[in-house]
Amino acid sequence: MGNTSTSYSDDNATREALRKAGSERTLHEIYGLFYGGMAAPNAADPAQYVPVVFDDAAAHASGEDAENVRGNLLSLWNFIAQWKPEEDPFYFPDQEYPDNYQGLLQHLTDDVSMVQYFIAGLNLGGTEEDDFSEDAVDAMHELAEATARLQKNITACGAFDPKAADDDPDSTTKMLDELEDILADSIARVTIGLKDTKG
Repeated sequence: MGNTSTSYSDDNATREALRKAGSERTLHEIYGLFYGGMAAPNAADPAQYVPVVFDDAAAHASGEDAENVRGNLLSLWNFIAQWKPEEDPFYFPDQEYPDNYQGLLQHLTDDVSMVQYFIAGLNLGGTEEDDFSEDAVDAMHELAEATARLQKNITACGAFDPKAADDDPDSTTKMLDELEDILADSIARVTIGLKDTKG
């Protein structure tokens, strides 16, 4: 059925639409951008996202490709806009990774990029330092610490043969689950902590 303005269910359709429209952004980056935009005091006008999604230039796509990417991004935007961080689970993009160090490196990199684009979304929405509640400030610190741990693991992964199988997949899964729990909790707390600043 695909994604519609009222129903979002297909991350792969959005990835493909972005690719065909000429965007180099990953879906983790788009999710992060939209989570940040929704959390910010003043959600940016959709036109303000175009330079971010398409590297400071309007997409060269036209016709069907342009319409397709607009429809998929609007569907994802509406999906994230319905998120209730006090009660709903946090949604990461659905992504399969190879069962080797190259896959682990991509997974870690995707998580870091989601945080970076979450912050970009906050900035696009005009978030100021004094907008954050005390708990949201704490959550931002925890987000920074988790990102530093992800970066440390990215550096460590670089020492291994990318095609080699992970020799301790259980520990890797535990590490990723722990860090992604921190990311999800921190983004939720920041979103909650900024609610009072919305006009």
